[in-house]
Amino acid sequence: MKISHILSLGIFSMLLFSCATVHDRLNTGTIVRDCTGTYLRVAENEDYLVCNAEILESKKDGEKVSLVYDNTDKCPERDGKIMCMMYHENKGMIRVKSLK
Repeated sequence: MKISHILSLGIFSMLLFSCATVHDRLNTGTIVRDCTGTYLRVAENEDYLVCNAEILESKKDGEKVSLVYDNTDKCPERDGKIMCMMYHENKGMIRVKSLK
C-alpha cells in the first residue's frame, strides 16, 4: 500500500513540475532601431519589438548584445505614443529583464 502512495506522489510531482513554464530566454542579437521602435534581431532576420527600450538606450544601432527577456503580448510603454507610419515586420514583443 505504501509503495503505491509513494509511486502516486512521485508521478504527481513529475506532472506538476513538468507543467512549469520557463519564461526567461538568453539570446544574442543585434539592436535595430527605426522610427517604429527598438528591436532585437536574432536568428535569420527575426526581429522582436522591445517594449522597455529605455534599458537599451546606451547601446548603438547595429551593436550585438546578449540579454535575458520574456515574450509578452502587452506593451503599455508604447500606449498613446505616436510612431511613424512605417511598417516593421516582427515576430512579437519582448520585455528585457537584464543585459549580459
